[in-house]
Amino acid sequence: MIFKIALFLSMIIQLATAIVAVSMVRRTRYNVSWILISIAFVLMALERLVEFSSFFWQTKIITKEEVNSWLGILISIFMLISLYYIRQIFNLQDQLDAMRKTSEKRMLMGIIQGEENARRTIAGDLHDGMGPLLSSVKMIISAADTRKMNPENRKIVEQTCSVIDEAIVTLREISNHLSPHLLKNYGLVKAIETLTKQLFANSPIKVVLHSGISDKRYDYDVEINVYRIVTELLNNSVKHAGAANIEMELKEEAGKRLMVDYRDDGKGMEPGFFYGQEVTFSGMGLDNIYSRVTSLDGSVSVESSPGKGFYAHVEIPV
Repeated sequence: MIFKIALFLSMIIQLATAIVAVSMVRRTRYNVSWILISIAFVLMALERLVEFSSFFWQTKIITKEEVNSWLGILISIFMLISLYYIRQIFNLQDQLDAMRKTSEKRMLMGIIQGEENARRTIAGDLHDGMGPLLSSVKMIISAADTRKMNPENRKIVEQTCSVIDEAIVTLREISNHLSPHLLKNYGLVKAIETLTKQLFANSPIKVVLHSGISDKRYDYDVEINVYRIVTELLNNSVKHAGAANIEMELKEEAGKRLMVDYRDDGKGMEPGFFYGQEVTFSGMGLDNIYSRVTSLDGSVSVESSPGKGFYAHVEIPV
């Protein structure tokens, strides 16, 4: 009796499951795999119904075992076919994910390239527009005969020329920062060497650069992004870490990947969440670094803790 009750409850549950499955066919927009699964649920419910009804009537035309066997075969067939279509769905989902990631990388690269184009345009306008104007102003002022001026006016002219000289130098530095001509003309190593000399000319911070790539040139997108990454790391060490020593190494792995190892002996920082990386950090320009690395299909890992300095390893495919 208990077995009959259990079998009856099983049949009811199976029927309810089949009804729910069939009712969801429309919501799945008549997906083939779900239709097949729904049919399989209906057959499983029918199997339970046949098994339960065998307690009340018997037939010699076909036995309960034969019915269950045929139903089991049909269920297996429908399940197998539905699994094939489900696998196709997962494959399609993988393709969509790959397309989404590719689209995101292209969009990110477009944003970065647009930013660099804007930098180059502004740098060109400053160099070709403001530069000559300042030089012309200096020439006009310098043409004045200071011998006929009183000492006070002569001092004003000299100070004005000095300020214009400083403005021209500053303008060149800004223009070079926006669009480093050394990077374009001489390559990555020379540009980074010049950058460190400019940043730390009057600073007690010691910077050591090791290069295993000599004067080798890369695609401009690779060079400009690595240059910006190094610039961001150097700024972090100066502004936030309070580092006394900085060490960088540029190297290449079998002509496939350009690698940057960067470390300082600053105060370090607490780990946080940085785009799902296992050991991650946020803020302090690292978001920009990650965006640039991602746009080039590269990778970045960061290690740091309070009082133990900062280390970053960047890899870019070339």
